[in-house]
Amino acid sequence: MSGPSPVALEQPDSFAFDGAHADAAEKAVARYPEGRQASAVLPLLDLAQRQHGGWVPRAAIEHIAGRLGMAKIRVMEVATFYTMINLAPVGTFHLQVCGTTPCMIRGAGEVFRAIRDEVGIGPGETSDDGQFTCTEVECLGACVNAPMVQVNDDFVEDLSYEDFAAVLRALKNGDDLPVGSLAGRRSSEPEGGALTLLDVPPPVRFDPAAVYGAPSAVAAEPPAAEPPVGAARPPALDAPRGGKADALTGIKGLGPKIESALHGIGIFHFDQVAAWTPDQRAWVNDALKLGGRIERDDWIAQAAALAEAGEGGA
Repeated sequence: MSGPSPVALEQPDSFAFDGAHADAAEKAVARYPEGRQASAVLPLLDLAQRQHGGWVPRAAIEHIAGRLGMAKIRVMEVATFYTMINLAPVGTFHLQVCGTTPCMIRGAGEVFRAIRDEVGIGPGETSDDGQFTCTEVECLGACVNAPMVQVNDDFVEDLSYEDFAAVLRALKNGDDLPVGSLAGRRSSEPEGGALTLLDVPPPVRFDPAAVYGAPSAVAAEPPAAEPPVGAARPPALDAPRGGKADALTGIKGLGPKIESALHGIGIFHFDQVAAWTPDQRAWVNDALKLGGRIERDDWIAQAAALAEAGEGGA
């Protein structure tokens, strides 16, 4: 396991917003009047983090400062103030455990114990396989459903040791993350069930589209409908070569549901994944709502190694 670093020691040489992220950055800046563009600093930091696989490099700080006409130190002040901005790599699943009083009283210690038992890490540590990072954070505003954890963008609430241990095992197996209360209640209704406002809808997952106006970037399930066509879509096959698909789940961070979604867009083999260009990776990320895991888990290098090793059998 590894401990956290306030700022990553290894840094890319450059950064610039690409494709959809560049469009979203323009929309974020355009919300503010002339001379007030610095107000977009937090949305741009969040966009940079999403593009760069879950953390913001120094080059992105410099790029944002130049884009908004700010001193670099002012952008760094914002980035270091908010725990939602990571200045060093985090795992595929960032476990942000609330340790404030209501959650601690209601069992946050048992949540930390589940993480230690299932993943082998504690606060400020990342698992050896790069799948999980654990961070203790201050109040996340879900006190009535304590204890709770924010996993990437989503809240998981009303936790027990057994519940969160099961969540961690599911994530390791590539299954979907359950969202909201695990005690079966909706939102913050009483544990015995709602007595008023009985038509309140169930909780929904966070959708960056509501913030940036971009196509929806998060979904509970891979889309059943055909994703949008475009020049960046990777070449597809009508069926696996020789009638047998590679076991794409051999790629770390790619579970059975994502494998099925890839089959749905004509991706069956490691060499197809290994050949994706940056634009094609961005297209797949957006089409299948992957949240940056292609870059974060380095699917391209994994797929190339598996293809070269001939580990294609399902």
